[in-house]
Amino acid sequence: MFFRIFLILLTAVAVSNAGIVNTKHNLSVTGPGTIKATTETEICVFCHIPHHEREGTPLWNRKMPTSVYNLYDSEFISRINYPTPQQPSEVEGQPGIVSRQCLSCHDGTVAIGAVYIVRGTELGNSVIQMQNVNPDGTLPSTLRTFIGTDLSVHHPVAIEYNPTIQKTFGDGSVKTVELVNPHPTPPIKLYTYGGKQYVECTSCHDPHKQNKQFLRVDVGNLAQDFKQTCISCHDKPGWTASAHNTDTRTYTDTGVNQHYGEGSPVSVADLGCGNCHKPHNVPPYPPSGKPLLRKPEEQTCFKGAAGQSNLAPCHGTGGAKDIESLLPPDRQYGHPVKTISNIHTILDVLYGYTSTEIDPAGTYDIKFSGSKHAECMDCHNPHKASPGTHADNADPSGWYPQNPTNLVSNTLSGVYGIEPVWPGRWTQPSTFKTMAEAQKEYQICMKCHSRWGLGDSTNGDCTTPNTSSQSNIVLTDQSCEFNPYNRSAHPVVMTTNEMLALGGRYAAPLTAAQLLPPWNSNVGNQTMYCTDCHGADAEDGVDPRGPHGSANKFMLKGPNTNWPTKPDGTLYTTGDVKAVANGTDPNALDGLFCINCHDLTQADPHMLTWPGPMRSIACVKCHVAVPHGSPISRLIGYETMPEPYNYNYNGTLQLRIRGFKWNTTMSNRDVYAPSCGGGGMCHNTNAGGYDTYP
Repeated sequence: MFFRIFLILLTAVAVSNAGIVNTKHNLSVTGPGTIKATTETEICVFCHIPHHEREGTPLWNRKMPTSVYNLYDSEFISRINYPTPQQPSEVEGQPGIVSRQCLSCHDGTVAIGAVYIVRGTELGNSVIQMQNVNPDGTLPSTLRTFIGTDLSVHHPVAIEYNPTIQKTFGDGSVKTVELVNPHPTPPIKLYTYGGKQYVECTSCHDPHKQNKQFLRVDVGNLAQDFKQTCISCHDKPGWTASAHNTDTRTYTDTGVNQHYGEGSPVSVADLGCGNCHKPHNVPPYPPSGKPLLRKPEEQTCFKGAAGQSNLAPCHGTGGAKDIESLLPPDRQYGHPVKTISNIHTILDVLYGYTSTEIDPAGTYDIKFSGSKHAECMDCHNPHKASPGTHADNADPSGWYPQNPTNLVSNTLSGVYGIEPVWPGRWTQPSTFKTMAEAQKEYQICMKCHSRWGLGDSTNGDCTTPNTSSQSNIVLTDQSCEFNPYNRSAHPVVMTTNEMLALGGRYAAPLTAAQLLPPWNSNVGNQTMYCTDCHGADAEDGVDPRGPHGSANKFMLKGPNTNWPTKPDGTLYTTGDVKAVANGTDPNALDGLFCINCHDLTQADPHMLTWPGPMRSIACVKCHVAVPHGSPISRLIGYETMPEPYNYNYNGTLQLRIRGFKWNTTMSNRDVYAPSCGGGGMCHNTNAGGYDTYP
């Protein structure tokens, strides 16, 4: 019996020795790495001893570090109430003991040759002499394998594996911690302490395995092993069909292809999670970002694993889908992705203007006043964004969706959002429901462009205390403007027929003749994106779709991008409409943003035939200059409205109407505007029954 047991043990040692002999964990003089002994020939002795082991199993022979480590932490862990890592223990049977054994070489505090016993002899204060180490025998900090005592930039160890934790949002939707349930897929290994399962260094790495990076997963090249290791534990909804898991475009960065592809080109799909994340954020890829991003914030999206954006099939300048060059300051107007950095935290949507506290304290929220930001992940979920463009199946013009909708597109799938609880018309919502996943595009936009991010109005209407740094115009609350109870609004939240049914709106939808394709089909039953109006300069075939940045003010997009002034600085007028209609100047409306979608010649009030000044009236003397919505029908504005609804042209506010009501057949008395003049012949009579404001 003894002989049989001895043979089993001997075989086990032989197998382990055979696996490690050609790896860098063979620290004997025969090892293939640069860190190795000067004379010592034994291989296993650097970690193990058959008798008289010290701290830890199995049969541990190394001196253990006494380091106090800076542990991994993140806002996501705190905000979803996930257990934080424990200080790696020196005591067998407690979380982190296995990781501390690995760190006895890799944290750089214990000499590589610091073992207890060699061939029955206790070394005491002596160490096995090593090559290419620091003078004190420790691992040089310049090496990729150096971890150090700052574990905050490395994948957490001594952390509980608990896939049941989740966060419930205001609308009742749920965000899970997104871990494989109930446990990782083999060959990943968990460790049980006190009835709970924990992740350790050797959950992912087998120190004896003759494999790239000692990964337990071995399915292909290092890129493929890397990705498969991550998804063995992390179950990201939508990942399988996502662009970052399926895109076959490859890196041209030699370093990436040598390291991850072993000399062959590495595709986005091959590297998967590794395009953006790195479990050990150490040289040669500093500086890093959180959570475990290769680079800080947007630079990860621009460059991926490459050193330069033009060598990556990513979103940087020269990349496969260049977003970087669309953003300010390269384009004058747009989201400040590059100009405001290091202000983004996971689940910041939970803490808007009405929130009284932030958890954890001292982190950021979504408020414009102190946490203004626009990171890529505010609008995109990189784990779920699917291949395609912001609006697939463009209409023949190339600018708009062929089938108008307000539902999130593939590129916006899985993004946090908010849904306002709509109050009475032209009133800021006081309540918002947070959402784990926005279902409609406006629910993403309104995280920032509403009271949730911008705060209370100072005028008791839809204006806010904030001013755009790009246009110097007061920012307005779009949840107030697109409120479906308003008398008029573009159909961003719901269709115009649905707004009619709510009772706030009473004016009928426009006719098909008053609209251009694709909006002239199924009129009254369509919705639209915010990004049908706001986007890049050349979305009809050059620029990637979406409101990243533009040379046009307000990021207005389409064949015509001027509002409310012409390129020469003068105002567009009804006289221009008349000139187009009667053919005297077919180009009079060129550049006017509204004519991308509207045929203005088909609206009777635009075709004024009266003589004198009534022949030509500036659009903004009747209509609000922020045409999202109005408390008045047909986007009419009253002269008592503040800027920016009341357009300030050369120091003069333009709105002239004091009362308006919509009728199927308009008459002079449907408009009350005595300041327009007209000698009592036009709109000087207050007939009453008008839409009210405020």
